[in-house]
Amino acid sequence: MKAAVYYAPDDIRYEELPRPRIGKGEILVRVRSCGLCGTDISKIVERMVSPPVVLGHEVAGDVVEAGEGVEKFRSGDRVFVAHHVPCFTCHYCRHGNHSLCQQFRSTNIDPGGFAEYIRVPAPNVEKTTLLLPKDLSYEEASLIESTACCLRAIRRCPIQPGDTVVVVGVGPMGLLNLQLALLLGVGQVIALDLIEQRLEVAKKFGAKHSLNPEREDPLEAVKQLTEGRGADVAIVSVGETSAIAQAIRLVRGGGTVTLFAECPPHSSLSLDPNIIYHSEVNLRGSYSSTPEGQGIALELMKTGKLKIKELITHRFPLKKLSEAVTLAREVRESLKIIITP
Repeated sequence: MKAAVYYAPDDIRYEELPRPRIGKGEILVRVRSCGLCGTDISKIVERMVSPPVVLGHEVAGDVVEAGEGVEKFRSGDRVFVAHHVPCFTCHYCRHGNHSLCQQFRSTNIDPGGFAEYIRVPAPNVEKTTLLLPKDLSYEEASLIESTACCLRAIRRCPIQPGDTVVVVGVGPMGLLNLQLALLLGVGQVIALDLIEQRLEVAKKFGAKHSLNPEREDPLEAVKQLTEGRGADVAIVSVGETSAIAQAIRLVRGGGTVTLFAECPPHSSLSLDPNIIYHSEVNLRGSYSSTPEGQGIALELMKTGKLKIKELITHRFPLKKLSEAVTLAREVRESLKIIITP
């Protein structure tokens, strides 16, 4: 089978690899669509993985073969597959911190989704593989994992109807966060970004206001839009410490800042702890998704209430993954990029 193998930031090779062999409880999936995620870009640019490796984890495709004991799926089924699965029984899982579970961090598909075929281990088959409806495209289905990540972040925020939510960075994930906040009935979503094209898309997706910090003072603008209080919640969907520092200033006393993007390794943030103490501002992190969230994300997609197709701006064949990565690193022209093996 063919796969796009990462060796270095500027060295991704289209190679022939052995097709995976499945065992008991496992399935073999022919990948039809795999989203290029921001974490893929981080791993490539920051050399966060040991080469050679096949990346990609936003997978939708067809079951080609089902191993012994598999009853939920059969050859020909259209499926979404998630790469990590928690144990549900450890200390972290019992406290709702599924993404910190040791099994969660050690499980994965084999190889990554930037390949023609993947082996789905038994725990993933049982807990994080979903049967797709006929009217949901592979491209849309590959965004189930992204949507579930955003859903988890939104649900971890103390959002109430009528609240003001600021989304800092309205790339694909920021736009998903924006839509999910609106579905919760917030009063207004304010979008912040340095790219005018993305701010225009945010308006089309329901943002009441779009602000470019290079053109206007977002702190003053947000205060004017919230009767001088500041936002109730700020979701930082860009991996920049300056964006985090800005978000902390944008929320009201008692407000919440959720970090929803990975900063470069060894990043540091200078913070006056009195902001946390006196103003009772809450800082939260939200990493990855849960099996429950993936199921809910699929159900939300079935309703048609989320704009998923509109997020996809570019499509590349597997052999041109390197070009897709280059485009994603430039940021400005693209939103969601889909790889089609």
